[in-house]
Amino acid sequence: MNTPFLPLPRSRPGDGPRPPVRLSVAAASCALAALFSLFVGSVQAAEEAKPPASPAVQLFPDEVLAKGKGLEVRRSDLDSAIAAYRAAAASQNQTINEGTSGELEARMLDRLILNKILLLRATSEDRAKARESADKVIAETKRRAGSDKAYQRQLLGAGMQPDLYERRVFEQGVYERVTEREVKTTLTVTPEQVRAFYDEGIDVEARELQAVVDRLSKTNSDTAFFRDGTKKLADLKKATLARLEKPEQVRASHILLYIVEKGTRTDLPDDVKKTKRELIDKLIVRLKAGEDFTKLAKEFSEDPDVQQTGGEYTVPKDANMAPELKAALFALPVNQISDMITTVYGYHVAKVHERIPAGKVPFDKAEKDIREFLLNQEMLKRMPAYVETIKKEYGVELVGEKK
Repeated sequence: MNTPFLPLPRSRPGDGPRPPVRLSVAAASCALAALFSLFVGSVQAAEEAKPPASPAVQLFPDEVLAKGKGLEVRRSDLDSAIAAYRAAAASQNQTINEGTSGELEARMLDRLILNKILLLRATSEDRAKARESADKVIAETKRRAGSDKAYQRQLLGAGMQPDLYERRVFEQGVYERVTEREVKTTLTVTPEQVRAFYDEGIDVEARELQAVVDRLSKTNSDTAFFRDGTKKLADLKKATLARLEKPEQVRASHILLYIVEKGTRTDLPDDVKKTKRELIDKLIVRLKAGEDFTKLAKEFSEDPDVQQTGGEYTVPKDANMAPELKAALFALPVNQISDMITTVYGYHVAKVHERIPAGKVPFDKAEKDIREFLLNQEMLKRMPAYVETIKKEYGVELVGEKK
């Protein structure tokens, strides 16, 4: 069952291919991972995927743009990384504010350098932990795809070879292990800071702004700067407290029979749809006759998480899911079996077990996530200085046209 505070990293019923997870307090770690994901994660794949240079290209030198102890970045590395970055963003329908060509190159070059340094700094334990987490991610991705062939087809459709994807997942884990060990483990969050977040909406940014406002209140309280700072502080606190408010939710069980191909969302043949329509009608009859919902869900549902969930989910009213299913779940009386619900993904039947009113998440359920959020905020704050420190340690210098 989903917790009311931290959306689990899996689709809700009827989502089909997994949508982006709504940002919650605990999801600050996602922002941290974004330091590496599109930028750095795409870089290694680009480096590995580079085709052999044509004879014409070989006439021109592959210029070294940056170098340091044990590392070197060439023009071809940068060009491939930028191409991979754009392709990765396009595959996820993301719009990127690239700035000027020079700004994009500078950012990507910096991330290429960071990529190489983090791999050099990884210990055997870092790599072992990254391998373990990567294996779990890859196994889950394959499971959700339904078969090895479907897994490969989905990756190729996104423009990535499976072996390069798996390498990328592993190296993403290495980056996270190294920065966690060298930065995150040096940080602390006090119980008072956790409580201030929950009671007053004070996170790291608000705490810093509060200090500025307090200083100004003693000498410059009549200035526009003080008034603007006070307003911004109030807005920050309000937004933070809003994260602790959960919308109305329903706890429900659900069976799904797909009428589209899970990877491509293309329609299944009409005869297959007809067979599934007949099956969902039979299941509804059996459920209304009192058969166990969980048992039938595990036997027949095509929801990829059904063996783990038994078909049961806790769904918030603002869930990113098929609108027809969400409307049915929030209209269905408790303990009543629905009629067939049709969405673009397939045929559904559902049963609501409980309605959970909107309200603030209890402190005991939020405490752990708040602590992690504040740690990640502190970590993001420390990252620029950390990056500069390790670049100096490795004697990184820009050369060639970037000098």
